[in-house]
Amino acid sequence: MTIPTPAVQDRSRRIIAIDVARGIALLAMASYHFTWDLEFFGYTDPGLTAFGWWKFYARCIASTFLFLVGVSLFLAHGKQIRWNGFWKRFAMVGGAALAISAATRLAT
Repeated sequence: MTIPTPAVQDRSRRIIAIDVARGIALLAMASYHFTWDLEFFGYTDPGLTAFGWWKFYARCIASTFLFLVGVSLFLAHGKQIRWNGFWKRFAMVGGAALAISAATRLAT
């Protein structure tokens, strides 16, 4: 009898529906930003993504991401947040964002 590795055990605890929703949200975001880029570079009418359906689409995508963040945070921490882990992750993400911002500032 073999003992499953921790990676296999963790994978079985994932909720596939949340992963699928994240994937769909990423594809939706990519499609919106592709259209925004087309508008920015003059390949579509000016203001296309600023009004009507495209604006609604962008808001739905952003709302979906925020909803999924909330669900994921609840699933990861339950009723009590683990502050040490939270702040460690926050520092990692914030540090990466700061590094990208600094590199962008230096490059432009």
